Amino acid sequence: MLLDVVPDDTWWRDTYIAAPLILTSDQFQALDKIAGDQRDEIDRIQRDLPIAARDLRTALDADPTSATDITNAAKRLRNIRDSLFDRQAQMLSAERLVLTKQQWSKLLDQLQQRREERFNRGEGGYPGGRGGRGGYPRGGRGRPWPY
Repeated sequence: MLLDVVPDDTWWRDTYIAAPLILTSDQFQALDKIAGDQRDEIDRIQRDLPIAARDLRTALDADPTSATDITNAAKRLRNIRDSLFDRQAQMLSAERLVLTKQQWSKLLDQLQQRREERFNRGEGGYPGGRGGRGGYPRGGRGRPWPY
């Protein structure tokens, strides 16, 4: 997915990733502001996501079950995922506008190298070693890997 390119909401503070980009102090401040502006809403949406998934499972497991209940729970889950994707895309777009084309290319290179190193160590191709299904880098902080 598109959002797989940025591992978390403070990637510029990871020296392995950010040092080769040679970010200016203005860029650091801009990236911090972007994260601050988006973080609370993204965190709220991420907390709602497993609740909506649980509600869908509950609707599917109900006896008797209702097509309306299942459909409504599925729509709620879809809407939450769409909302999360939209927020993350807005954040990614704002971050991209802060970087030069050269910095953006270098960022993508650094992220690819990190994925390859983790894969080669047997951790899978994604942070957390969970194959891209909801893993969080660095102890649970940051963006989930949408699926």
